Amino acid sequence: MLYYAEKPSAPRTRGAQMYKKLKRTALSTAILAALPMIVEAGEVTIKRDTWGVPHVYAETTHDLFYGYGYSVAQDRLYQMEIAKRSTQGRMAEVLGAGYVEYDKKIRTNYDPTSIQRQIDALNTDDRAILDGYAAGMNAWIEQTLDKRNSLLPKQFHDNDFLPEAWTAFDVAMIFVGSMGNRFGDYNTEIQNQQLLDALIKEHGETDGWAIFNQLNPLNDPSAPTTIPKGDWEGTFDARHVELVSRPPVSAKTERDIARLAVGQDGGVLNLSLADAHRYNAKQFHDYGLTGVAGYPQTSNMIVVGKKKAEGANSILLNGPQFGWYNPAYTYSIGLHGAGFDLVGNTPFAYPGILFGNNNDIAWGSTWGAGDVVDIYRETLNPDNPNEYLFEGQYRPMERRTETIKIKGAASVQIDIHKTSHGLLVSRDNEQNLAYAKKRAWQGREVETLMAWTRQGQADNHKDWLQQASRSAFNINFYYADQQGNIGYAFTGKYPERKPNHDNRLPASGEGGQEWLGIKPFARNPQVYNPSSGYIANWNNKPADDFIAPDMFWYSWSEADRVDTMKAIMDAQEKFTAEDVKQMMEDVSYADVNARYFVPFLDAATQGLQTDDPRRQAVMLLKAWEQSSHDRDRDGHYDEAATTLFQAWLPEMLTLTFKDDIPGQYFNWYASAGYPSPESPLRSSVNIQPGTKALLQALRGDDAGVKQTYDFFNGRSSNELLLNSLEAALQKVKQTHGDDPAHWKLPVVPMQFFTNNFLGMPQAGKDELKQTHIAMNRGTENNLVIFNGKQVETHEVVAPGQSGFIAPDGTPSPHYDDQLKLYENFEYKPTWLTAKQVDANTQSVTHLKTEQ
Repeated sequence: MLYYAEKPSAPRTRGAQMYKKLKRTALSTAILAALPMIVEAGEVTIKRDTWGVPHVYAETTHDLFYGYGYSVAQDRLYQMEIAKRSTQGRMAEVLGAGYVEYDKKIRTNYDPTSIQRQIDALNTDDRAILDGYAAGMNAWIEQTLDKRNSLLPKQFHDNDFLPEAWTAFDVAMIFVGSMGNRFGDYNTEIQNQQLLDALIKEHGETDGWAIFNQLNPLNDPSAPTTIPKGDWEGTFDARHVELVSRPPVSAKTERDIARLAVGQDGGVLNLSLADAHRYNAKQFHDYGLTGVAGYPQTSNMIVVGKKKAEGANSILLNGPQFGWYNPAYTYSIGLHGAGFDLVGNTPFAYPGILFGNNNDIAWGSTWGAGDVVDIYRETLNPDNPNEYLFEGQYRPMERRTETIKIKGAASVQIDIHKTSHGLLVSRDNEQNLAYAKKRAWQGREVETLMAWTRQGQADNHKDWLQQASRSAFNINFYYADQQGNIGYAFTGKYPERKPNHDNRLPASGEGGQEWLGIKPFARNPQVYNPSSGYIANWNNKPADDFIAPDMFWYSWSEADRVDTMKAIMDAQEKFTAEDVKQMMEDVSYADVNARYFVPFLDAATQGLQTDDPRRQAVMLLKAWEQSSHDRDRDGHYDEAATTLFQAWLPEMLTLTFKDDIPGQYFNWYASAGYPSPESPLRSSVNIQPGTKALLQALRGDDAGVKQTYDFFNGRSSNELLLNSLEAALQKVKQTHGDDPAHWKLPVVPMQFFTNNFLGMPQAGKDELKQTHIAMNRGTENNLVIFNGKQVETHEVVAPGQSGFIAPDGTPSPHYDDQLKLYENFEYKPTWLTAKQVDANTQSVTHLKTEQ
């Protein structure tokens, strides 16, 4: 078998000697990295523990990741095949014509030449990670093809296709397509422009801008921060101007506005504004995206340092919220050898372990929400729509042609265009406009993967921070170590924009709003051993002096669900590991909205008689612990206040915003975000954009965002609070009767869907799993406890380690064996040392990396 040399300092073969000879020439590093070498056969040992988790032992990087890929193929072959195809836009060739539009969408969103160029430029040891992983996958695939009736997963038989061989490109694209093109790619600048245009059309420029700034503020200084105020003195954003009056540069009609967002494949879609919203909503639904308008709301973290930990030096508990799927979104693994000695889990079995630990440090991550993507409005040449105006000249767009193979039908071709700013996301030839996406992380995707992989080899904060500085995606990184030190870094490559560039709206592509550069990592918010003694994050604002993301559905505001965590952490002087687990369980059932609004309702009803139904309703809310359970498991939430509050908040949002936000845009701000049995939880519950704006409106002059437009339209806030409370009471009583003892909503189950995060089927329709009650918690949870000498780790990765179902329908014993653990908020142990692994090993496999 051919693969890449590990380290030229330790030659084992004539291939390595050739490497040394070539090193003395003027060949570039990239050429050396691509030189295949013939090496002696390696040995890999895979020990699977009592939960089916593989621990891979090998001497070289290639062999270690060969064992990793081999193990993944055994457990998740169909899931990984679908992940590979869904991130590259290759679904139609195995599932048919119904997936052609999906494939087009995906292929227009990445540049395969750039990814391959980055892979080719890797050094030999990094390249061995990808090559070894692919080789291990292929080794198991060969065995499944030889024994299809016993080893080929049932889903391949059901859908009548076979797995194909993997390459280094495929391994990298799993990461790029599911992490970069998801978490690093959120952008609603075109939708923001649509909203602003509609507001100005309805209210005039002054009030239109005022409403826009209150709904989608640049900065809310009252928003809670991950880094305690005063602990970080850096300056991330150099500009401190309030952008309120720049004339919008936009289309003039609703039809033109609609076209801006939905054009595909270089064409123009003639949709009305309402049609455009319906179209986008359908796309979000079909592709499995979640949250408001299809966007996910993701991940929490608590890290406790020596100052606040009891019975331990440091404690880390991560809850990444990707959504819930079967097979599980994350995959557990232990890697031992070639400079690695770690255990943890990671999405889609990335080579990099996102949530894990070695004996010295633990690490984790949550989505950072920083703005790393801008949309540029390109002016097209009227005589040639494939040329765009830049710096006074029309320039040709780059073009590549992609062929989409279709099962049972003829292939189709699409042309994908790119400007100096990036790939086109929409085009309007009638208006001579196109929109291109510029990503600060473009060209750095593979380096980011390697940084995330190599952080597992760090044994101190300095080395860990060095890897964090290489990450180009907008991700929060967390650290804890044996000595009780804890740390945080807001990672990513962020553009230095010109002062006239409002990051919420598309920028001119003609050359006047080009980035000035990329900010140095030293300006990214970061802290080591914060004054609070802990680090809490639920995708909230990283630090003061930080502008908000450009997404209408996600802003950093005074109302933030991280407050549910901070309130518990600040109320107690010390925390044991059990306390931290309990805190995470408590916030998983907490209502994230109630804490902000019950005091306003209380104040509004203070003057009412004690027997007034509205005052009695508020007393019910005040007595509520602001959480929802079904302890008697009767299928209904125990708390009557849950029913009342979930009825009130939408009523108040409607009374406040419906007469101010025109048309379909009101729907963006109308939702309270609560799931229901008919619309189950697909990702975590978050405070919605309308709810955040409502709190600011109620705060009035005390709001963190200046309230220059009166959403109450001259009425008192108390009037709307009382009217909405009355309307909510009527609805509750009509449905449940007058007696609050009967005000019980049906429990929303936690469903593990059979589509992946892009909506592609990664399991059979009959494989949907669920627990009794939904919990606002991690897709997985992992707990790491350091005592100064040893490390103790626990995790739960539901439904189970393996997604394998045999052709006869028999599932792996580890197919869903963590489902009950997850439902009961329990954890399984994980093992790191050889002694621990050996004591809990159930099976051992020995492999040769050369057949």
